[in-house]
Amino acid sequence: MLLELVSLLALAAGAAVPAEVDAALAAPARTWAAIQDMSRTALTAEASFRPGERIVSNWRLEAAQRLESTPQSLAKLVASDSPATPRCIKLNNYWCVKRAGWAGEIAADADGHVAFASAMEGAMVAVMLLRRYYLVYDRRSAQAIVSRWAPAECGAFAAAGRSGAAVRLAALRLDNLATHGIANTLRARWLASHRPGFARSQTTEGAGRQAAIKPRRSVVADHSIRMMAAPEIAVGMGERPATQTPLTIAALVAMPMFATPAPGFACADESARIRQYALRAVEGVGAGPNDDLQLFAADGAPGANLSLVMRNMAKVEIGPFGARDDLIAAAIEAEAQQDRARRSGAAELTGGAK
Repeated sequence: MLLELVSLLALAAGAAVPAEVDAALAAPARTWAAIQDMSRTALTAEASFRPGERIVSNWRLEAAQRLESTPQSLAKLVASDSPATPRCIKLNNYWCVKRAGWAGEIAADADGHVAFASAMEGAMVAVMLLRRYYLVYDRRSAQAIVSRWAPAECGAFAAAGRSGAAVRLAALRLDNLATHGIANTLRARWLASHRPGFARSQTTEGAGRQAAIKPRRSVVADHSIRMMAAPEIAVGMGERPATQTPLTIAALVAMPMFATPAPGFACADESARIRQYALRAVEGVGAGPNDDLQLFAADGAPGANLSLVMRNMAKVEIGPFGARDDLIAAAIEAEAQQDRARRSGAAELTGGAK
């Protein structure tokens, strides 16, 4: 399968398998070295984002070198373009970081996930972000970090329900009432179409008068407003076909115009998801989801648990794959050097100002 992986990597890079690789197939260590060398020589062009496909051009080669999995799984991953492939793998963003003008950020998808030029740059940003959470925002437990890293969506939905969604719902009810009248009876529809301000206009042609009725429109909208579609998350849930239900006086009085959506299964499900994520993040750490993870020292030095927490988080974000230990270790060390340089520069500026 290692030979297959080498061939697939060469195919993905658009390059022929060099003859030297055949001799390297005798030992797994030499084979992997050949893969890395071939990947470096194949990357002759700068990485670019392809918005139509929502991928970074070099994601296959990055995945072959940076992901932790069996050779069979990696060969299948780089050779196919399966919809089941986690999208953050195709963005070289194994921790699914959102855009914020990071170093190495070349673009972002429609949901704000960053497309990094390399997996190394994505890993360094993940370290930097964890440092910021831990030292600046004082989010020291897995539960506190994950609540911000992968926040619940129901809070945003509830806020929208109090504003835009509620306004659209109220407009829909008014439009239904304006065009059909209360109870949707024949008389109610006639009265609704002859309400004050919408009387028929008269035009005179020759000696006679002839009524010309102008098209009447709802005071709210010209047509029924279709509410935003809800995703199907379980059998029997989600959006159902719209039906016209006649309004009654009792139903109209009972309907609040700007009601706040009551907490439902969506929020409960999100809370359970965050809790499960936090539990996965502390596996093997020896701490609970609400305990201090000891990710960084007060002086900013990385703690012993940082690499393990990062490894666990990547497995959640891009499962069933994971980030290789050497990628995480290299990213932690590189970001630590940058942090020391920043602190040194800040100290020099502070000392010079005195």
